[in-house]
Amino acid sequence: MRKMVNRLLPFLLIFIIMLTLAGCGEKTETAGDLTAEDGQEFVITGLTDSDYPITVGELKKLPAITKKARATRSNGEVVKIKATGCLLEDVLQQQGKSVKDYSTIRFSARDGYSIAVPPDILKNRSIILAYRIDGKSPDEENRPVRVVIPGERAMYWVRMLERIDLETGAEQTPVKKVIFLETAVKTLPQEELKDFDSTDKAVKTKDLVNAYAGSDKISNVFITAGDGLHKNETGSNFLSAYIKITGKEAPKFLAPHLPQGMHIRDLLCINYGETSFMAYSQGKKVLPPQTLEGQSGIALSDVIKQTGLSRAARYKFSSLDGQSLELAVDELGNGLIHENAQGNLAFYCPGTADKSMDNLLVIECLE
Repeated sequence: MRKMVNRLLPFLLIFIIMLTLAGCGEKTETAGDLTAEDGQEFVITGLTDSDYPITVGELKKLPAITKKARATRSNGEVVKIKATGCLLEDVLQQQGKSVKDYSTIRFSARDGYSIAVPPDILKNRSIILAYRIDGKSPDEENRPVRVVIPGERAMYWVRMLERIDLETGAEQTPVKKVIFLETAVKTLPQEELKDFDSTDKAVKTKDLVNAYAGSDKISNVFITAGDGLHKNETGSNFLSAYIKITGKEAPKFLAPHLPQGMHIRDLLCINYGETSFMAYSQGKKVLPPQTLEGQSGIALSDVIKQTGLSRAARYKFSSLDGQSLELAVDELGNGLIHENAQGNLAFYCPGTADKSMDNLLVIECLE
């Protein structure tokens, strides 16, 4: 018997040591576990009368949800994660509010990245404040939490969340004027701007706005890209940037000081207050083509629809050199925007006394 015990003793010692080592290893977290990151916080504005700070530890006291999600970045890369956290809806419910009470919710990161989530997403998607990514506490590039919206683009999955701004009234202002970008930039100073491995021409957004949209400060700028992306940018971010007008992905919204994820390629429309800036080059790619008496271009009706130009009794068309043409709404007919032989934008409308206009710059509503 003693010999048997002596033989088993080494194995027992090894077994005890293994149990001890396992106990010293990393512990698998559950939604309610306390970690060193639980004291980290971000701020919510618009929920109460003052800034509302909330910690990761407080998020963990709310019902937890785990969901697998995937999204595609603008460069085509697919992001796949398993997110564990609480719903933003549950955070707001503590103060008697709901995600659906707000027209826009803007998420801002500590690296300067910011994006506003539009009403259609707020009404139809779950917004997770993830304090665990793929079963682990977030790393430095994600702390304190990461926003995950399953089913939406990766641009909404904000890392390093620092601030949530709950906004009401961030709706688009009715558009009274459309400026064609290709014509407008001819009058503006152009700079060389490096974008990855190329150097291209660009104009300052501030110069564009001052020249054609006035000096009124706008809180929200609504941007549409050729691939269907809709983005609500802050007025201050927009006015600090550039629009690249030559080279790959032009026209492109970008700035050296803004994170790459905030850059927008293939711009179609920029709605700044009552003014919409439209890029014909993108319009021709994504809007239905129209051919009229041998000319191919974009139907005026599609331009009005895309930009949201308000309905009016009369419209005024103006060229770069100051020529103008006024038409009643029932005279617009099959109006066409196209490029002429010189590469300038032109307007053509059968049945008008002066059927064409070269260097088309602006279409505006007349009272």
